[in-house]
Amino acid sequence: MSNDRRAFLRQLLIGGASVSALAACGGQGGSDGGEDQPNDPPKVSPGTDVPPVEPESETRTESLSFIAIGDMGTGNIGQYHVAEAMRQIIRDQGCDFVLGAGDNIYEDGVTSVDDNGFLDSFEYPYQNLDVPFYMCLGNHDCASTIFGGGSDNQRGDYQVDYHYSDKKYSTKWRMPARFYKESFGQLAQEKPFLDLFVVDSNPLTSFYTDYDERFNWQNYGYPQQLWMKESVNESQAHWKIAMSHVPYLSNGKHGNAGNLDEGMRQIFTNPDADGQRYKLFLEEAFSNKVDMLVTGHDHSLQWIKPVESMGPAHIIVSGAAGKTDKFQDPERNATHYQAENELGFVWVNLTEERMLLEFYLVNEETGEFRLGYSREETKPVSVKEPVPA
Repeated sequence: MSNDRRAFLRQLLIGGASVSALAACGGQGGSDGGEDQPNDPPKVSPGTDVPPVEPESETRTESLSFIAIGDMGTGNIGQYHVAEAMRQIIRDQGCDFVLGAGDNIYEDGVTSVDDNGFLDSFEYPYQNLDVPFYMCLGNHDCASTIFGGGSDNQRGDYQVDYHYSDKKYSTKWRMPARFYKESFGQLAQEKPFLDLFVVDSNPLTSFYTDYDERFNWQNYGYPQQLWMKESVNESQAHWKIAMSHVPYLSNGKHGNAGNLDEGMRQIFTNPDADGQRYKLFLEEAFSNKVDMLVTGHDHSLQWIKPVESMGPAHIIVSGAAGKTDKFQDPERNATHYQAENELGFVWVNLTEERMLLEFYLVNEETGEFRLGYSREETKPVSVKEPVPA
């Protein structure tokens, strides 16, 4: 640990509880998916969940703001610097919630609901932010090695368990199921202002085969696909946004779904590592139905222009909240904006008619941050007026 990081953490924790005391807050195996219950079904019951969301408001929602981050759970000084920049933007511009696009806890997730990884990679870095974080699982959250191959999907269940733990350090962590829908705000006729659809992409695209049959396509991939398709079709929300970890399109090293990690797949064991079935999953569930698709996985910031196969949805890659990387092919997909080799995040403001996106870049060494790009667009998916009876 560097002297800078020690000083930063020391300052951060002044007046707070000690590490050992905080670790004790994590509970003692009170989850439904603990290690002593290896045959439990995956935590995929979003239809029956009652997450601890904010009380319903009768006030018509005029706008919502959120921040999108991904690949953040390093616990290093860079993650703290991004968190501090987020705090200042939230203070100055407002923010109703944060979207966490996976790789929440590097390098290989957690092994219990009271794993100190929740503290080191989430609670400590974001303890000065008082907004809920809606999280999805990444390949490193479901890995048994530091390479993040995603072959141990059961580990993701512990992150669902943490959502329900009454001994967690804060109430910020929101992951009611491995895949789920969450509604925000309210318009006329009790329609939500926004519905968020969260995909668990790891079992669908992992590098290495998970021999736990609960997570194969028959038992997990297709049921998730069916649930997601039905949930989107039934949604009455004005805005619809989908979030997943693995990109649909990306100019980074992982590439586009359908041809993920080209040149690397000879060392992978999972035949679905190319993401071909995952690509079809996303298109069937979301094409011409959602306004925005938020992903991570590649450690960069990208605003990819809409493509015919996904309809008018804008495609955001926000995977630079803890690690950075360079583009493999910056011309692979047409973009409004893209930034490599810098930490950062995306702030989004939605009204009924338009969306404003701002990309912020954060210096990993100094913590200084700046606005890299800002652009306003009209709502991508048109709202169909109800036909009079």
